[in-house]
Amino acid sequence: MKVKHILTAIIGMAVTSASAAPRLSLDDITSKLSTLTDYQGSVTYSVLLPQAEDPVEYTVEMQSTAVADDPLSPVDYLIKWELKESDGFSAYFDRHHYRYRNNRLQEYHYDWDSIPFIMGKGGVQLQAQFVDILPQMVGSELAELAADSTFIYKYVPDTLYNGEKAAIVKGQIMYHGYVSREVVYVFDPESGMIRTIEMENNPGSISEQSVSIRYNSPSAESFPLATEEDLIALYPDVFERFRESNFKVENLPGTPLPTFSSPSASGERFTYHRGDRLDNPTVILIVDDAVATAGSTLDAIRSAADKALSSFDLVIAFRSNDADRAQEIVGRLRPGEYLLLGARGLARDCGVTVTPTVIYVGRDGKVADVTLGYNKDLTSVVIQKMALM
Repeated sequence: MKVKHILTAIIGMAVTSASAAPRLSLDDITSKLSTLTDYQGSVTYSVLLPQAEDPVEYTVEMQSTAVADDPLSPVDYLIKWELKESDGFSAYFDRHHYRYRNNRLQEYHYDWDSIPFIMGKGGVQLQAQFVDILPQMVGSELAELAADSTFIYKYVPDTLYNGEKAAIVKGQIMYHGYVSREVVYVFDPESGMIRTIEMENNPGSISEQSVSIRYNSPSAESFPLATEEDLIALYPDVFERFRESNFKVENLPGTPLPTFSSPSASGERFTYHRGDRLDNPTVILIVDDAVATAGSTLDAIRSAADKALSSFDLVIAFRSNDADRAQEIVGRLRPGEYLLLGARGLARDCGVTVTPTVIYVGRDGKVADVTLGYNKDLTSVVIQKMALM
């Protein structure tokens, strides 16, 4: 339904008393929404374009939790969306932002590059798709609109919408004397929770666009996302196949080696649990059998083992399951060497996007350093790094 039709219908409604309870003011509603601690629910987001017979309809699942001490965003969030046969997600927490769509995973890390977080209106973390319809964001935006002279609106605290009691804001956003947007916000008159948003963008123009946002009943579940590991656990295939950034592996030093389990060349599983101690300092070589430098990287590490003042173990982890190709590259295993196949989970959880990657791990199970790619000085690099350990 067009927003202007809704406006006409609302104006014609008789204002009735919902209950004996005090009516919520608009300030009450915007305050309740913007200070909401946790939210989890789903939304149906429909867009009707000019000349289109049917709307484009997204199904959106949203989770958000307030963060009092983060100047970059008032909430941490996870937003998952589906559109016909495509889907994607956006997430923000602890100054990290991730977004995935069309087989492309983008990630932004404030400590690595702060500029994307402060450019434009709020930065990438607040400009991601559907962030603006999180209830906390709706409350903040409506409070700003109500204080803006270009927003001409009327607030009805107690009326009917689609046969249900509701509190409604209806208004027009002006731009250079013209109406750029007509809006209707529908709230629960008792809790102040947002129910529906109807928008008509550029009404009366060739680019007119109708947007309908219907909020389903929120869930009582708590917000589950706190770390990158949580996000990877939700989307392991996305991070394994589409991660392009080296951020994770370059920031491994000083952190515990992640838990992993992969089949060994002997048919048994090689399993390590995060936090466990190791018998010896260990070099983990993550390789792809299709990469030409796989063999020369292994030769360089073996040469370092022969020349080093103290011994270390070597885990040779192939991402593929091609045992014949792995055996061809590795040859006969030496004492203290372990050959793993199908180690995609290890590569994914370590954030490896470039192979070969060499990870140096101390007896305490913590990563001491990493080396990305092959270089002609790798033997001396390995000797130096293991000596420091």
